[in-house]
Amino acid sequence: MDGLYQFGITLIQWLQTFSPGLDGFMKAATFLGTVEFYIVFIPAIFWCVDQGSGLRVLFILILTDVPASYFKQLLHQPRPYWIGGVEALSTETSYGIPSSHASNTLAVWGVIGARMKKTWMWIFIVILLFLIGLSRLYLGVHFPHDVLGGWLIGLISLLLFLRYEKRFLAWWTKLGLKIQLWLGFAASAAVILGGLLVLWAISGSPDPAEWAGFAAAARDASHYFTLGGFLFGAVAGVSLMQKYARFSVAGSAWLRVARYAAGMIGLFAIYLGLDLLFAIIAPDASVTGYILRYIRYACVALWAGFGAPWMFLKTGLAKKQKKEKKH
Repeated sequence: MDGLYQFGITLIQWLQTFSPGLDGFMKAATFLGTVEFYIVFIPAIFWCVDQGSGLRVLFILILTDVPASYFKQLLHQPRPYWIGGVEALSTETSYGIPSSHASNTLAVWGVIGARMKKTWMWIFIVILLFLIGLSRLYLGVHFPHDVLGGWLIGLISLLLFLRYEKRFLAWWTKLGLKIQLWLGFAASAAVILGGLLVLWAISGSPDPAEWAGFAAAARDASHYFTLGGFLFGAVAGVSLMQKYARFSVAGSAWLRVARYAAGMIGLFAIYLGLDLLFAIIAPDASVTGYILRYIRYACVALWAGFGAPWMFLKTGLAKKQKKEKKH
């Protein structure tokens, strides 16, 4: 591994000779792979463009981030700036390999590309993958093998998703609402349990003293409660929407903009409001804090999947979808 680290450090040092000239561009590129970007991007697709694509992007993002998060902690490898020799043009609290920016970007945009089936879109996706991967190196937060590992996980996730999606949906749509909700909760609990088992598995393998200080926060369980809550909220929201608030994304450009604005106001009110409230109740890194984190992200996803569509129908921002469309 020392050889890989040294190669990566040397490459990053060369890339950073272009700093600070490319700092702004690279930070903008890396933003396109962040959770914050997906929070504003996925609702735009789901509420205003195409429900089927929005749902696919939402669920493959979750399903890809789960194994990526497991592997990060199982491998518990450093980031370049933890070792030294490069500038920390950005900072991260999690371990290095695999790059979740790389895995999530490939999976999410791969689903979009497979749905659109346009050559220009695939060209755009390749360029985007390259730029986001390059930005992670430039900023000093990932080695080249971190990015390659992320792309591998994203590719496997994408291929499995595309292969089994229709079969899964055919089974899922035959289930009743209560069963869907219970299965969603069980899946979210399994995600959290898996993460806790990963933490237990590495509990006897301390990090090297040279960079243990950087990795102090990398063994936190909070991300698993985020993923679990978001998964349950997404399943519950979509299931409830399909039964009680099925809506059409059609409408004028102004209507879609108004719909998106109203939905995002509600989303951020929940996201930020619960963050402030729960911070008062309990610290994040505690049992109560983990449970509240689960509730917070479940509520955010529930709003996106059901609360906002219900509000759109009640306020006239969307019309009811009269017949079920196959996606």
